[in-house]
Amino acid sequence: MSEVRLAPLPAAQADATLALLDAAFADDPSLGWYLMRERPGFGARRRAYLQAYLAFHRDNRLPVLAAWRGSVLCGLSLFDLAQTPSSDSVHELGRRIADTCGADCLARLDRLLAAFDQQLPEGCARLEFLAVAPHSQGQGLGGALLQATLQAMAAAGCSAAALETGVERNLALYRRHGFELLGRADSDALRQYSLWRPTIAQVEPGAATGTPIR
Repeated sequence: MSEVRLAPLPAAQADATLALLDAAFADDPSLGWYLMRERPGFGARRRAYLQAYLAFHRDNRLPVLAAWRGSVLCGLSLFDLAQTPSSDSVHELGRRIADTCGADCLARLDRLLAAFDQQLPEGCARLEFLAVAPHSQGQGLGGALLQATLQAMAAAGCSAAALETGVERNLALYRRHGFELLGRADSDALRQYSLWRPTIAQVEPGAATGTPIR
């Protein structure tokens, strides 16, 4: 099996980024809940939501780490460094989600985000999406991306890191990387977990960006 290289993602890879996220999160329970999987057109709403989020991420110049096997994009980490996005971009994101997915989908998303925001301390970086292509899952790529993300956060001076997941089996991965359960929210058919790593000042060395991994 060829080596995997971690590196920042070039902006020109927008189409490949969207395709990977859409495939990796096709069955994600959180997206399924706030984008109303039971309603016809869920696939189109999911793709529209991810496209809107990627535009927001790009407009605010938030970081993206990518995992490559040769020329094939096989993993992504989208995160922030405790940055405050512009109010115009937040408004535009909400407008796009409401227009393409529905105002009720946006309301559910806002509920989740509000509950998460209330638990976070100031200066806490966030992992927004950790995605591995279906054909590359089960090979340790998610852990390598997570470790490299924590290194990037620590290098930028962030004091702590946080994330959310609706996938219970992912908790073991996050705990292995020093995350602790911060809270749990039950919303109808969704159980959403909030986790954080209280300090990232001393992140153990892992797969650094630009370094091949096997």
